[in-house]
Amino acid sequence: QVPTWYQLRTTHALSFWPYARAGGSELPRAASRVFVPIWICHALLIVKEHYTTFDNSHIRDITDSLIEHCQDKKKDVNANIQLPEEKIVNLVNDLFGAGFDTVTTALSWTLVYLVTYPDIQKKIQNESDQTIGRERRPRLHLLLYTSLNGYYIPKSLCVFINHWQVNHDETLWKESSAFNPEHFLNAEGMEINRMESDKVMIFGLGKRRCIGESIARWEIFLATLLQQREFSICDGQMVDGTPQYGLTMKHKNCEHFQIKQRFPNKSFE
Repeated sequence: QVPTWYQLRTTHALSFWPYARAGGSELPRAASRVFVPIWICHALLIVKEHYTTFDNSHIRDITDSLIEHCQDKKKDVNANIQLPEEKIVNLVNDLFGAGFDTVTTALSWTLVYLVTYPDIQKKIQNESDQTIGRERRPRLHLLLYTSLNGYYIPKSLCVFINHWQVNHDETLWKESSAFNPEHFLNAEGMEINRMESDKVMIFGLGKRRCIGESIARWEIFLATLLQQREFSICDGQMVDGTPQYGLTMKHKNCEHFQIKQRFPNKSFE
């Protein structure tokens, strides 16, 4: 059983109890005074480099797109929506903080579980071979929109979702703490049960749901990885799945991963 304070720590308790901020420990504030300026400086350097090398005929990434947007709005005196240049630094900072750490953490945790449970990895690969084949690359589908049916939410009410409770609800999931991707299959075990998979709320709900959902679903390309590669752990080594709590819940470093090509005699582009 995971202690309640651990669960809250993962999602930052101060987000739920704002009154606690004034009397909180000095340690987080001291760390913020050191870390935040460094983080903003890093984003500022990236933005300055993009301004220096900007070419509106060759948009390289989202930072270039933001710069182009600023320049277009400056030319349009009637534009109602303006994006100040200094806001670009904040936007880039948010993208780094919310986009990179979460995706890499999700991928690394999944690989930790797959090498810990090689039988499940083999099931996924066998199904991939039978359904997709060894040539065609799979695409992950977007989640359907999910609403809170039957619940009245007054205007201006601040609503938080207890992700831990929803995704570990024993009334929805049998053995909810076990690593079992078959949770989401139908009774025959042949297809995804959409009603079951839609109950997983990893990106939140409503206007404040994760804006990087679509990007994350493109980056977490597990089906392709397992179609072409096999992951394992070195003989005699153990995987330590003890969680390390923070902004995102990470696992300890694992230096004994092995990656093999499943079809070594065939070349892939």
